[in-house]
Amino acid sequence: MNGIVERLSARLPREAARLLLERGDSLTQIHLRADRPPQLIGEGFAIAEGPPLSAGCLRELLSALMEHSVYARQEELDRGFFTLEDGSRVGVCGRMVTDGARIRMGEIGSACIRVARQLPGCADGLVKRLLAEEGLPSTLLVSPPGRGKTTLLRDLARSLSTLGRCVGIADERHELAACRRGVPTLDVGPCADVMDGCPRAEAIGWMLRAMSPEVIVVDEIGGPADAAALEDAARCGVAVMATAHGGSFAQLRARTSLRELLDSGTMAFVALLGPRPGQLRELWRREGGEGAAAWRRA
Repeated sequence: MNGIVERLSARLPREAARLLLERGDSLTQIHLRADRPPQLIGEGFAIAEGPPLSAGCLRELLSALMEHSVYARQEELDRGFFTLEDGSRVGVCGRMVTDGARIRMGEIGSACIRVARQLPGCADGLVKRLLAEEGLPSTLLVSPPGRGKTTLLRDLARSLSTLGRCVGIADERHELAACRRGVPTLDVGPCADVMDGCPRAEAIGWMLRAMSPEVIVVDEIGGPADAAALEDAARCGVAVMATAHGGSFAQLRARTSLRELLDSGTMAFVALLGPRPGQLRELWRREGGEGAAAWRRA
């Protein structure tokens, strides 16, 4: 049973706790909304049953998850999330307040817990495909939110690290390795170095200068700074493995910074993921040329 499921079930009303424990092993997301029933999402199901969760119960539960130290988590909360020690990310939504020029999280009305899971071996098929190429081709893993990108990326890092590759992990949101005092608590392999809690672009540059990585691993890229850092890593001869949100290759190219990343030649493969971690729905390969015409289904 996942640790976050046990922690939540101990604090939820009896019926909600029962439903949570019944689905515990297959849960990917848990949505908690004030005055509404908890919503449980997993492989093949999405249910919202049981008694409504009171606003007071939601506040107490989230406070307990933050170890009753909201102040210490305020910087994360102002960015819309906080991360638990097992790598599970808790997204928050509610009333924002203005503090001078800064917008801050005031009162939380709902939370989305993305359950961190380790599925050793789920990246085996992708690893085998990449290692069949000359060199290790840089690859972008793509899917809508909640489809297992982080789980697959973590196992990809573990597999490459286990094969002896020096892997540098830029873990801005503490999800890939779930470090405690700088030491990973999730299995990312024996040859991985983790830059924890640092903005992705800065972490990539730092590791290039200091850690001599053969592979850079980074989750949920999106902005121009991320794209530029990955392009720089590729120019240094480092393979990059990254994830991004998108439902199709066309949607991916509709995002300006990601389109520029694809057109720069940084990425050799784009893997569109299916509903289960490790499931490859489409694999696109860069074969030369310019723009979208450079890419073909593999």
